[in-house]
Amino acid sequence: MRGRARLIPVLVLAVAVGWAGSAEAKPRLAGVFDLSGVPGQIARGPDGNIWVTISGSGESNTLAKITPGGNVTEYSPDDLVNPVGIGAGSDGNLWCTRNGGVVMVPPEDPDAAVAFDIAGISQPNRIIGGPQDKLWTASADQLVSFLPDDPNGFAAETIDGMNARGIAASGGKLWIADFGGQRIIRANTNGSVVKAYDVGGGPQGIARGPKKGAAYTNPGTDPQTVGRIEPGKNPRKTQTPMHDPFGINFAPDGNWWIANFAKDTLTILARDGKDRRFRRLPEGSGPRQITSGPNNTLWVSLEGSEQVARIKGVKKRRKGNN
Repeated sequence: MRGRARLIPVLVLAVAVGWAGSAEAKPRLAGVFDLSGVPGQIARGPDGNIWVTISGSGESNTLAKITPGGNVTEYSPDDLVNPVGIGAGSDGNLWCTRNGGVVMVPPEDPDAAVAFDIAGISQPNRIIGGPQDKLWTASADQLVSFLPDDPNGFAAETIDGMNARGIAASGGKLWIADFGGQRIIRANTNGSVVKAYDVGGGPQGIARGPKKGAAYTNPGTDPQTVGRIEPGKNPRKTQTPMHDPFGINFAPDGNWWIANFAKDTLTILARDGKDRRFRRLPEGSGPRQITSGPNNTLWVSLEGSEQVARIKGVKKRRKGNN
């Protein structure tokens, strides 16, 4: 029996962040959209819509599509069971990780999703499009990659001592948040480690950055921290105590935006390490993951309130308007 799509009613809000010093529009909360379950990882699809995995849904839906205008449709494809990571492939499809493999999801027909077994994925995490037009994910001590037209021809390279979480691509290399090894790993596409940066705690999220670098979240340190790394330099850390920083995204405004689950806020981390807070998310919403969308938007999964938030106006400001 094929999965069934379900249209979700929309709740829209519009609240400015309220920064002073410029007449130019600032980032603002511009919509909070209900889901039938807990949102997981979130990504912009190849079709320009926002896609998010769902767990614990009373409707048994496992996937939601949110249009740029905020219309929500949920799906329950037969082959999409307990998805975790979600990302866009170079083939124009969505790809999700699951325990023991991946699932290809055509955005024009999600119910036609097809599952593929990959033995190297024992702990499903984030999946991204990256070097060589491949899909990339890190699971336990494995760096897994495959071409979208041949997932059965996957490669799984062992990185000793790694217990991976997030993954990002920057400068032709892979950056991996090694939760178990308390490291950030920069690796070649063949799995060889270029550099392992000891950061302590338990890093979770990682996002690309300028100068072939990356930034990461580390809720496991005391105090909790976020950090920036450029190749050849030591990690530079910014303290965010009691925030539980988790998901991270390099946004169109040239800053990293970070979901603070414990504070219902987002950290805006500049390249020089200065940080400020976006405080307009609903109380108790529990922001967990974050991605860029079309038209200078950011989209945030709200784990606590089972919603997704849209933020508009995330763009570089003109000089003189700081």
